[in-house]
Amino acid sequence: MLRLLTVGSVVFLMPLLVLAQAKEATFRGTVTDSEGAVISSARVLLHWDSVDLKTNVGIREDRVAITNRDGNFEVRLPPGFYDVFASASAFSPHCQKIRINRDSNLLMKLDLDPLVSKELGGMEVSPGPGTNQR
Repeated sequence: MLRLLTVGSVVFLMPLLVLAQAKEATFRGTVTDSEGAVISSARVLLHWDSVDLKTNVGIREDRVAITNRDGNFEVRLPPGFYDVFASASAFSPHCQKIRINRDSNLLMKLDLDPLVSKELGGMEVSPGPGTNQR
């Protein structure tokens, strides 16, 4: 009897799990500098924008991803509108609004922070330890 209940529960819950997973999309991106060199260890924050649409499921809590050594990140999210913030040491942060319907890719370019350049006397600044030059 217990075995029958276990099998019945699995058969009943399996479609719900598949449906729940189908409602999420994979959001991938790459963070580079203005020259196209990838920035590793950049912080990417995804904040749900509560636009009043039936398809804007979203999540209430923020998600944070850190780029890998190739400047890439990946997050699974439900569909909706999100504000994406990217930041890295010595670079000006970048913000962009996106809508995720299905698997998406985004390229975010960060510019060198003018304050950093000014403090160094307008000199060309070499990328810090969190960047990879091409």
